[in-house]
Order: sequence, then C-alpha cells, then structure tokens
Amino acid sequence: MGIGPLLLCVLLIVLLWWGPGWLLGEALGVRRTILPVVAPLLGMGALTVIGVMGHSLGLSWQLLPVAAVLLVLAGLLFALRLFLQRRYPDRFGATKPSHTGIFGKHHISGAWWILVAGLVAGGAVAAVSWTVGTEGLLGINQDWDIPWHANMIRLISVNHEWDPGIAGNFAYYDTSIADAPIRSYPIAFHALLSLVWPFTGVSIPVFLNVFVMVMMAVQLPLSTMALTMLVTRRPIAVAAAGAVSGWFTVYPYDLLWRGPLIPFFAGMLLVGPFAFLAIKGALERRKFWIPGIAFGAVGLIAVHPSLAFVVLPLLVFWFISAAIRRKGRILGITVYLAVAGVLAAILGLPIIQQMLKESERVSKMMWAPDTDRNGAIQNIIFLHHGSIAMPILTVLVALGCLAAVLRIRMWWYFGPVLAFAFLSVYTMGSDSPRFLNLTAPFYDDQWRIFGILVMLLVPLAGLGVAQAAEAVEWLVARIRRRRSSETDADGDARRRPRRLVTVGAAFVVLLVAGIAATPYFKQNAERININTKVDGATLSSSEVDLLSKMDQYVPQDATVLNDSCDGSVWMYALGNRMPMIRHFEVLPTNRQLLVLQKLPELATDQAAREAASELGIEWVYIADGRIRAWDEPKPGLTQPDSIPYLKLVTREGNAALYHIDWAELPGGKAAFDAAAKDRVQLDGVPGILENRNPDGIAPLGRIC
Repeated sequence: MGIGPLLLCVLLIVLLWWGPGWLLGEALGVRRTILPVVAPLLGMGALTVIGVMGHSLGLSWQLLPVAAVLLVLAGLLFALRLFLQRRYPDRFGATKPSHTGIFGKHHISGAWWILVAGLVAGGAVAAVSWTVGTEGLLGINQDWDIPWHANMIRLISVNHEWDPGIAGNFAYYDTSIADAPIRSYPIAFHALLSLVWPFTGVSIPVFLNVFVMVMMAVQLPLSTMALTMLVTRRPIAVAAAGAVSGWFTVYPYDLLWRGPLIPFFAGMLLVGPFAFLAIKGALERRKFWIPGIAFGAVGLIAVHPSLAFVVLPLLVFWFISAAIRRKGRILGITVYLAVAGVLAAILGLPIIQQMLKESERVSKMMWAPDTDRNGAIQNIIFLHHGSIAMPILTVLVALGCLAAVLRIRMWWYFGPVLAFAFLSVYTMGSDSPRFLNLTAPFYDDQWRIFGILVMLLVPLAGLGVAQAAEAVEWLVARIRRRRSSETDADGDARRRPRRLVTVGAAFVVLLVAGIAATPYFKQNAERININTKVDGATLSSSEVDLLSKMDQYVPQDATVLNDSCDGSVWMYALGNRMPMIRHFEVLPTNRQLLVLQKLPELATDQAAREAASELGIEWVYIADGRIRAWDEPKPGLTQPDSIPYLKLVTREGNAALYHIDWAELPGGKAAFDAAAKDRVQLDGVPGILENRNPDGIAPLGRIC
C-alpha cells in the first residue's frame, strides 16, 4: 500500500469522524476547547437521525445528499440559537465562561500543553501497538465477526440505504426473515464508514485497520481524558490517564483482536465524551447543548445499544452525588437532564424500535465462565484475562483508588466501578443464571464486561500518577521548608515553582512505569496479531488474491457456493460477489446444506439438483484454509476435480473457483433458469436475494 492512499484514507476518516460533529457543535455553541472530544459523538448522533428519518423519506445514503442535509440541520440550529439569544437575552443569553476555565481551581500554567503531551504519548503507544499487531495495517482478521462488518460497509455503500432490516436478509436470504436469528442489526457504525470508504482507494480490511489506528492514536486518549474529567479536573491526572490509555491489554486490545467488537469499541470511545457533555451541560445550564446531548444519546445507542447500560450507571451515581452535594441546584439539573432525555427518546425512537427486534436473541446468549470466583478476582486485581498480569498498572490504579478515598467528592465514581467489578466476577467465575438479566445487554460476555471495567479503571490510573507526583511535591516542599529555616532568605529566591516539581515528578513516574511496562506493549501487539494476519490459517494471501478478483470471473448477480469455514465469507467485502453463506456463524438452510453435502451427486440426486437450481448456484469456491483447525470441509467440496460437470475457472495457490456446466446435468440450463422464478433481487442490490419460497434453517447448532 502506497503512502498516498494511506494518507488519503486517514484524511477522509478524520474528516468523517470529527467534521459533522464539529459543524453541529459550532451551531450549538459548544466550546471549541472541548469540540475535539465531543464532536464524534455529536456527528454520530446527527448522522444517525438523518439516516433513520431520511430512509423513511427516501433519502439516498451517499456523501453529497447526507452532507447537504447536515449543512441544513446545522444552519437551522445556528439560526435558532441566534434568534433566541437576541429575542430573549435574559433566558438564552450566551453563558459566560468561568474565569477559572475548564480545570477550575486546579488550573496550572501550561495545563493545555500538559494535556497535549499526554494525548501524544498515549496515542503513539496505542497506534504503534495496533499497527505492529496488524502487520503494517495490511492484516486481515482470520476469525470472529469482522467480515460481517466489512461486508455491511460494502453493502450500504452499494445500496445507498439506511435499513437495518437488510442485515437480516444479507445473512438469511433463503429463509423467512421473521424467523431468522438476525432480523435487524445496528448499522450506524457501518453506515457512517460507508460514506467515505469508496473514495479511499483501499480495500475494506485495510480501511478498517486505518480507522482503528486513528481511533487508537487520537480518540482513545481523548475519550479517556473526558472520562477522567468526571472524576478530577487535575490536568496532570487527566494527561496521565490519556498517556496510559493504550497500556492495558483487556481494554482495548482484547476487544479488538476479537473482531466482532470493533463497533463496540468505537462506541465505548463515545461513553466518556457523552457523560462529560451531559454533566457539564447540566452543571452550567447550557440550554443549547440539550439538542447536542440528545443527538449524542442517539449516536451512542445507534453504534451499540448496550452502551446505554454503561452510561446510565455513570450518570445515576453522579446524580446521587450531586443530589447530596448540590441540593440547591438539583432541581435545575434534574429538569435539564430530563428534557435532554425526552428529546433523545423522541429522536431515537426508530432506533430503539429496531433494536428491540434483536433483544430476545441477545438476552438468550450466554458465555460459559473460564475460571472460578477466586480466579476472577485475581484477574481483576492484576488486570488480565488470559494474558500476563500487569502489576505496574495495578499499582497505579491502587494509588488512584487511594486518592479517590481521600477525597469525598470522588466517592460516587466507585459506584459504577464496583458494579462492573461485580458483573466481571460473576461472568468470569460463575455459571449461575441469577444475574443473567444484568449481563444480557452485553451478551453475557465476560470480555466485554471486563473491558468496560478496565475502561473505568484507566482514569484511576491517571489519578494514581498525579497522586504519586503530588506526594513527591509534598516531600520536596517539606525538605525545602526544613532547609529554608537553616539558610538565609536567598534560598527562597532560588526555589523552583512547586507545580514544576509536580509535573516533573509525574513525568518521571510515567517514564519509570513505561519502561517497566515494556512487556505489556509487546503483548498488546501480539494479542492483535493472534487473529490479524497478511497470510493466515483461514485466509492465505492466495485466497485473498482470488477473493479480491472474483468480480473478474463471476457475474454481478450470481451466488457462489461456498463453505463458510474456509474464510470465503470475506468474498463480498473483498471481491464484490455474493457467497451463499455470508458469515462464519450463519447456519445454512436445509437446501443450502443439501447442496454442500451432495454437490457431486447433482446428476443423480433430483432433490440436490433442484436445491442447487433454486439457489441459483453456477459457481463454486473452494479453499483449504480453516477457521477452526478441527473443522472438516463439507462433504460435497472435498474432491471437486473428480466431478465431471465442475469446470475449473482459475486457481490461486490453495484456492480455486469452479463453474457448474448445467448443460451436462438432467434438464440442462433450461431447468436451471426455470427454477429462478422464486428468486428476486431485493431493492435492486446485486446479489441480495429474496426467496419467495423460503426454506427452514438447518438444525446444526453452529457451522464452524
């Protein structure tokens, strides 16, 4: 990959991720000092509302129409703000910024430079770890759900529609969507990226890798800083939290090497900005931020609905604390958040209705524990889960906990931390169904829940660094006071500022901790590289080459018979042609399974031949890569070269494409064409079919 396409890709992702929200934030009067943090949240929410409402009005989901609507929306909000401020200056007048600034009484000289240093340090470590782990951003995930996300990005970019229901048809085109496991799917993440991917000139896997790299380099430390601002406004603590945000393994690396969690990870990066925007807006009574908070709530749940159950504990425990400490202002805070919540519910109602279609399926999912209760507690204490223990980070978090204990205003933060610590112990170390309803929003997935906990612990690590630095400052000041009593007044003149000592001490603490934590950085890259390979067991470089050239051989509206366990589910994302099975975990219908088992018997088995005809199978893709080492190829695909009517079209290493010569089969091509009467294109999207004679899903349990 040349440097030109890479830079263009980065530029487009940056413009997409920050641009729409920045425009909206300017219209709503959000301070530019916090726009870099909250702009992605505002943009995601606004684009989600445009997508959902635009779909019902027939808006084409393409860059230019969406950008035009966004400009109109921002213009209307800006005009409304100016009108209200001029017409009712007493009620809607511009809020004067606090003379103490965003850091309050903790403001120190050079605070913003300290934050920039923390951002750069944290982003550099995280971005390098991701880049190394993905083999220079060129690796392709060999497992899990990432091909689903890649396929959905292409699907939406081709279809130009915001329609979560199409995800169900994409997975189960040969059965009744109402009965299929996937009936709807949150597509905000995919729809957003689909706006710019076609202009980047890179493949979707590379595009996703670059997107995550940008998130790791910028959004991860920014989001961590925003979350830390809820606990403390000490610049050193905020900067230190950003600096160490890319050190932990459980969050974000353990979520990222497991491919299905990329949208979840992107959504987690919006949790801190949302809580920060909502709480700051409520405290400062910034009326024009209310639509921004509402848009942010919609964006958060649209990326991943379960994130609402991450934000709620934060807001609830903070609200309880505010009710105790700010009794005189609690009514105004309550009304403010209530109005924002009602507006969010109105704007997000279509999204909520779509998500409820999947709630039953999600609530039934259950992951088995991988340790006992004591083992789970040890995992939490030493911040690892199938990886090496991290005592350096444990010490920093412990110091942060001590600092919070000593400051009563921070006690509220222990509420959400302890809540997710409990859920982590439960999911990792217990198989009791007692608290299943509490973990259902997170698929009862111990990896997700532990990741949420670690995300909440990172600000405490930053606070721990600040606490250690302040302890050094206290010690130095004590020594100086003792010496000053023994020297003349000139000693005071030569004394350096106390804050400089604190900053220097924090830098030394981070430097020493970073040197000691070097094995963690290596492990983080290795975790990503577990599944992300340029040439892997599931997808070899030869398979990738052939899949990327499928459109040179296969007609646009064709369906290719495939064994999903060999990596061919990447076919649509890479080569713009539809495989029959489109995801590792999607079960085939009965007739799909029949063809996979009896492809060599089409000449003699009428039922198998009719099934292949009804599915429109003329092309067959076969490769020997396996997503599971123990998985056996489907019986009908084991000896393709011995099947007389199966003609080799091309071969790339261990992958091959075949064409079925229906003229050599009973009934010929005429019978094949006649069977196509029940297969129709859905909404004109090539390869997305609807079968008017749907089949039932095969009772296999799972494919691979």
